[in-house]
Amino acid sequence: MTTLNESRTYQFFSVWITSGLVLYLCGFFLAPSSKAQYLTLYIGIILPALYFSLWQSKRYFLSEDRALLWVLAITLALYLPSLWVTGDVLDTMRKNLKGVLFVISLAVAVRHLYIHQPVLAARIPAILFVSSLAALFLFYVVLAQQGLLSRGNIGMGNLGDNPNETGLALSVGLLILAVHLMQQPRFTALLLAIPLIMAIYLANSRSAMLGLAVTLPFAFFFERQQRKLAISYLIACAIAAGIMIALMLKGVIDAERLLSHRPSLWGEFLSHYSNFNLLWGSGLAGSITVFSEVQGVKLEPHSLYFALILRGGLLAAALYALLVILAIRKHVSSSAHSNIWGYILLFGLITQGFEGVYPVRSPNSFWLYTWLPILMLMMKTEKRTQALE
Repeated sequence: MTTLNESRTYQFFSVWITSGLVLYLCGFFLAPSSKAQYLTLYIGIILPALYFSLWQSKRYFLSEDRALLWVLAITLALYLPSLWVTGDVLDTMRKNLKGVLFVISLAVAVRHLYIHQPVLAARIPAILFVSSLAALFLFYVVLAQQGLLSRGNIGMGNLGDNPNETGLALSVGLLILAVHLMQQPRFTALLLAIPLIMAIYLANSRSAMLGLAVTLPFAFFFERQQRKLAISYLIACAIAAGIMIALMLKGVIDAERLLSHRPSLWGEFLSHYSNFNLLWGSGLAGSITVFSEVQGVKLEPHSLYFALILRGGLLAAALYALLVILAIRKHVSSSAHSNIWGYILLFGLITQGFEGVYPVRSPNSFWLYTWLPILMLMMKTEKRTQALE
C-alpha cells in the first residue's frame, strides 16, 4: 500500500476519536452518570467515526479481513426486526437506527485505534483496570456513607444505578487483575484482589459471581496451557447448567426464587407481544420495558438471549452467535499475546443470560462485556497502515 502523509483534517479527527474512545471506556467506571457516558459516545466518537466511514470507507470497511464490513452487515440484519413491529414502522425504524449508528461508530473507533495506536490498544485493559480501582475506592466511600444494604451496595456515578451492574463492572476489573496474576504472580497485586472480591460480594451480584466462577477457572487452565482441561471445564459447566434447567422445568427447583422472578417476567413479555413467532420474533419495538404485574414496576427483559428471541426470534439469535464465532475465530487465527478480551467476552456471555437487552439498542453498561470485547477481538489488525489523504 502506498504511504502518504496524513492531512491535518485526518489528524484532527484521529485525535478526536481516540480521545473520545478512551473517555467512553473509562466512563464505564467513572462517568458521573449513565447519561454522561452516553453523551461521551455521542460527542466523542460518532462524528469522527462518520468522517472515517465516508472518506476512508475503502480502508476501514474493505481492506484486509473486512471485519468491519461483517459487523455492519450483522448489525443491520439485527436491525431488520424493526420492519415487522405492530404500529408505526417508519417511526420505529428511525428510532432504532440510532442503535446501528452507535455500534458501528464504536467499531470504527476501535478499528482506528488498532491501526494508528496499537500500543494504546494493547493498554486498554490496563486503563480499564485503573478505572475500576478508582471506582472501587468510590464504592467504599459510598459504603461508608450508606452502610450495608440488604439489596446490595452500589458504587458512585455510573455505577450508582444498580448493585448488580456495580458488581458486574467491578468483576471485569477483577478478571483483568486475575489474568495478570496468572501471568506474573505478585503479592501486591494479590492484595488488590481482596477489596475487589469483597465489593462484588457486597454488591450482591449473583450473576457476576456466576460469571467469575466459570471464567476464572477456565482462564487459569488456559493460561497454564492446559487447554483441553479448560474446554472440558466449560463443557462440564454447560452440562451442569442443562441439568439445572431440566430440574427447574420439572419443578424440582424453584426457578422463580433462584432466578429472581425472571421466568414470570419473561412470560409477561411474551403475553404482551401476542404476535410473537419463534422463528422471527415479535419485532424490534421502540420500548424495551413492560410493566410487570408480579413485581409492580416497569422492567427490561433481563436477558440478552431472551431479548434476541423475543425481538428477532431464532434468526436474531443465530446472527448474534455468528458474530461471537467470528470474533473468537479472528482471535484464534491472530498472533495475539493476550487472551483477556476472550475472557471478558466469556464472562459477558454467561452473565447476559440473566441481564441485558437486545444488542442493537442505545449504549448501556452491558457493552463493557459484550460489544467491547467482540469489537476488540474482531477489529484487531496485524498491519499498521498510514492514512490516505
